[in-house]
Amino acid sequence: MMAATILCLVTDVPNGTTIVCKDRTHIRVAGLEVGELVPKKAHGVLARLTVGQQVSCLPAGNEGPFIVAKCTLPDGRDLACTLIKSQAAVRSVVAWRRYALGDC
Repeated sequence: MMAATILCLVTDVPNGTTIVCKDRTHIRVAGLEVGELVPKKAHGVLARLTVGQQVSCLPAGNEGPFIVAKCTLPDGRDLACTLIKSQAAVRSVVAWRRYALGDC
């Protein structure tokens, strides 16, 4: 069974890998390193890209209380790839394989 796409109106970004939707759903962007490996600028860049925007997220799995999803910005760019290309995030090789994310 295919997971339904979540349309997330982003209201908050608590860290450099997670977005919070208007309905309070927390989504971790699939494929990014978390914890101490997250660059300091990740939070600001993720917030600038997403807050106030409707992001489309396809759930890929769960990590603890988080939905992990492949998310797309309103202009069609992959959110994880955009963060990685801007050097605001670090690609998690393990997560990339786990969720079969493909190429940026």
